[in-house]
Amino acid sequence: MIDSRPQLEHESERLAALDRTPWFQDAYEPMFGQITELARQLLDTTSASVTIVGARHQWFKSSTRNADYRVEREHSFCSYTIASDEAFVVHDTLKDPRFAHNPYVIGSPFIRFYAGIPLTFEGYNVGALCVLDSAPRPDIGEREINLLRQLATFLERCLPAASDPSYRDPSTGIFTRQRMLSVLEQELAKPPAEGNLQMRLIGIADITVPKQMHELTLVMGHDQTERFIVECVDRLSNKIGAHRELYRIGLYRFGFLMKEQLGMGVQRRLDALVAALREPFDSRVGLLLRPSVKLGVTMLREHDSAGAEELLRQASVAADDAWQHCRCWTFYKPDSDVLRQRKLQLLTELPAALASQEQLYLVYQPQIDLRTRSCVGVEALLRWQHPTLGFVSPVELVEAAEKTALIQRLTDWVLDAAMSQCARWRNMGLDLRVAVNLSAHDLADDHIVERVAQRLRRHDLPGENLELEFTESTLIDDLDASLPKLRHLHMLGVSTAIDDFGTGYCNLSYLQKLNASRVKIDRRFVQNLEFDTRGQTLTRAIVNLAHDLGYELVAEGIENRTTLAMMSQWGCEQAQGFLFSRPLAPDDLATWIADNGVQQVLARQVADHCGE
Repeated sequence: MIDSRPQLEHESERLAALDRTPWFQDAYEPMFGQITELARQLLDTTSASVTIVGARHQWFKSSTRNADYRVEREHSFCSYTIASDEAFVVHDTLKDPRFAHNPYVIGSPFIRFYAGIPLTFEGYNVGALCVLDSAPRPDIGEREINLLRQLATFLERCLPAASDPSYRDPSTGIFTRQRMLSVLEQELAKPPAEGNLQMRLIGIADITVPKQMHELTLVMGHDQTERFIVECVDRLSNKIGAHRELYRIGLYRFGFLMKEQLGMGVQRRLDALVAALREPFDSRVGLLLRPSVKLGVTMLREHDSAGAEELLRQASVAADDAWQHCRCWTFYKPDSDVLRQRKLQLLTELPAALASQEQLYLVYQPQIDLRTRSCVGVEALLRWQHPTLGFVSPVELVEAAEKTALIQRLTDWVLDAAMSQCARWRNMGLDLRVAVNLSAHDLADDHIVERVAQRLRRHDLPGENLELEFTESTLIDDLDASLPKLRHLHMLGVSTAIDDFGTGYCNLSYLQKLNASRVKIDRRFVQNLEFDTRGQTLTRAIVNLAHDLGYELVAEGIENRTTLAMMSQWGCEQAQGFLFSRPLAPDDLATWIADNGVQQVLARQVADHCGE
């Protein structure tokens, strides 16, 4: 091939302009995809491209065919286009000595026709909008070139938008979530390719969890945290390919797009990606840091009705599944997403339920004094009868609410409802202690004591009629902050109980400091007690330990007389469980007590025992 490429008069200035704009050497620019496709259709050619011509290479910013990311400038047709402000047209490349021996003419993609319009940026011709065909096109005339010129003018107006600062993450220099959504929208707009066996994948990479990064920052400082992030970004960029864009979705969450052949290659590629990211690297302060990486992946399918936001959400859901199930990576599964959608629906509709008089309600399970064989208290248990979802498990409801500010409103609702009912019972002559469960969020609230005091005053209820239950882990998460709150609650007359005792820390030093009123032995220790000799030994030891530390004991989950006899023999003061009663509505509870429900149960147990 004869090297007749024109020499540009202001080449150094033109290249300097390119260097000042890092966008030019990034990957494909999806926002130009529709323009290139329109150019191809209007001129009825095999393909169309938007290119940027650098010092040694021509970079493709968009192309209607699977072009290489870059080609050598010496083989570039667009090098001729940028030398002039006019259109550059080659009707038959084999008849033009400048291109007759070009490798892209005599080899794939066998270019026989080329027409390009220069693209100007900051006063310099930086690239071209061009159309190409695998057959000579002597029929291309001024009308078609004018159409191409109009598209190029429109494209030049888009160049500043493609350099929008909002598309760049300032700390890492990679693209932002906004840019990723724009790219996904362009991908969704592309027509399906016939016979294409490639999968288009949208991926989310979590390089760590916020708590780990917080600890790293505390120990090693912000500089090391930034180095950690940059190292992970570099590794991720290298593995997905330099011609592929990387996007920062969150503090430690990154997005990417991949194309892979159908089959096992996808699994191998994702495994290799995780392995590369998990390799430890030197922190330069004598420590090796190892990213804890999880990937979530979803597929962009042809004729997909999901929008860009939905696809990104699906990939994020898949990443969360990977964390939850301790897997390196997971594909998005609609079934697992149903639970998240249900949780979102519950949280969205909970405010209306709190305001309604018909959806949320409390039931009460009796707590029995084993010495007097009488009902001395009840545990308030939350229920939700959703108008469309039906019965909602209290565990599901509380777990969802605990992650939001709604947990305080929910707790306040339960406190109000339980105290109001307790006050009504008092007016009926039933002097019962009502127990309400509080969450870690409630105990962390600096105003929890005042919230309780206000409601005691509102319902004219003595503090002795209220007991607040906390789990071990809730109390011990911040013991120094918890202890003063417990003391102030006790000053109001409110008793406190450690719920689910035996499933948390069981640390003697903690138990010694906690000045709760009662300990509730978790039902998991109690339910199989009659058949589990090791469980009997452990439960008896827990009872003795609690007594030695001055606690009263409440045994949960009592379901048969053998377990009841054991707990009574070991000195457990109180019990609750299905043996006595399931949770009851307020009026049913009052009737149960009036009918001597406890005595009836115990009498039946004695009768059954005598009949054996």
